[in-house]
Amino acid sequence: MTNQTHPGFSVRYFQQDRDFEKDGRPVVAVVVSLWTPKLSHWSAQAIHDLTTQAVSTIREQGGRPLVIDSSAPTLQARGTAWHDDVDAFVYMGGPDVHPGFYSDVDLSVDMPWIDSKADKLCLDSVSRAVAEDKPVLGICRGSQLLNVSQGGTLVEHIEGHRMDLGDGDMGFMDEKVELVPDSQIAQILGGAGTIGVRSAHHQTVDQPGAGLTVTAYAHDNSIEAIEHEEKTWVIGLQWHPEEASANEEHRRLIFQSFISHAEQAALTQSAL
Repeated sequence: MTNQTHPGFSVRYFQQDRDFEKDGRPVVAVVVSLWTPKLSHWSAQAIHDLTTQAVSTIREQGGRPLVIDSSAPTLQARGTAWHDDVDAFVYMGGPDVHPGFYSDVDLSVDMPWIDSKADKLCLDSVSRAVAEDKPVLGICRGSQLLNVSQGGTLVEHIEGHRMDLGDGDMGFMDEKVELVPDSQIAQILGGAGTIGVRSAHHQTVDQPGAGLTVTAYAHDNSIEAIEHEEKTWVIGLQWHPEEASANEEHRRLIFQSFISHAEQAALTQSAL
């Protein structure tokens, strides 16, 4: 199946009628590319499953999810105008970020599986969300987008952090990461130490961007989490708390903290 391409999903697969009820719940944008060049059936299913779990957890914690498809040309043309009605942002996993955004590679260079237009939309969105001190949760690719948006760089390829399924597809694996003492993510998860996570990545943060600090490391000392020192709640996780086999309590704690800050952001906005 991985040698065949998938047409991608529509946002309607993930939204419910009550997601559009203006009932006081904070609006949480879930930013994900529902289509990528050469999208395989395996990758499409992974995007579907991870997005479904993320929006479900947001609802469970009292948020109102709004799925934003960064691959949609009509949305790309709007820039970040849709931010005006959003209180917090989750940037999901997906394909590599085009190296033209953080290295000497020209953006005109075509890269397999990469959509530079979706990258630009995401980077502009993260930059605005961080600048406005909105709650931001970056997951895997989302953490990399957070770093690049703040002027950081990425390690373009590392081994040992995913199952290689061939044809560019990556499967999930169990991994141990060490949380940095006194970091936000350590406080959220009950303190510093080693935790088990679910990972599927071959890139990670290299040089942290402006204002970002490293808050977790993997077994090979590669960076597994970052957070913004000057913002209220801006966290990037290289692992996937929303993956089906991930620690459910960790997922609950992370999204609970995130949605709590989203509620505060919504209250602040309504008071303006």
